[in-house]
Amino acid sequence: MGRRKLLGLGLGAASVGLLPMPALAALPGDNDNTLAFFNTHTRETLRATYWRNGQVDLGALKDINFILRDFRSGDIHPIDVKLLNLLTELHRRTASKQAFQIISGYRSPKTNAMLASESSGVASHSMHMDGKAIDIRLADVNLRKLYNNAVAMRVGGVGIYPGSEFVHVDTGRVRYW
Repeated sequence: MGRRKLLGLGLGAASVGLLPMPALAALPGDNDNTLAFFNTHTRETLRATYWRNGQVDLGALKDINFILRDFRSGDIHPIDVKLLNLLTELHRRTASKQAFQIISGYRSPKTNAMLASESSGVASHSMHMDGKAIDIRLADVNLRKLYNNAVAMRVGGVGIYPGSEFVHVDTGRVRYW
């Protein structure tokens, strides 16, 4: 199934609300790892198994890179598999049945510079530009619970933005805000 067809399958349901998604598998091993996303800006949905039979599925990664693209410029960048693993474990820990709502995935340098000029909360060299950060929420998980679970993982950076209703996670050094 092509990327556009796969993403388009959920568009009708997404316009009414998110599709329920099953709980996700643990970190890579013998299990398949599946992630589900809803892009809040493009209204696209994706459910992709990026880890299958003990290896990365390159087709699924291509689809994930596409849905996490810079929605302002259309630029696509490889997303760090460690970030996908972090999301998989975070979804498992929260027992969510919903797709990750994407607030911001990859950001091109131009988009990041524009956002940094408008807000002191945007790093001039954000990990979003390296495909190592994502801003998310889960419709069926309280924002504070999502944040606390991410912090408990001690995997990378975690920030909470209650005013904008999202949690930032990345695969950089462990830090919290």
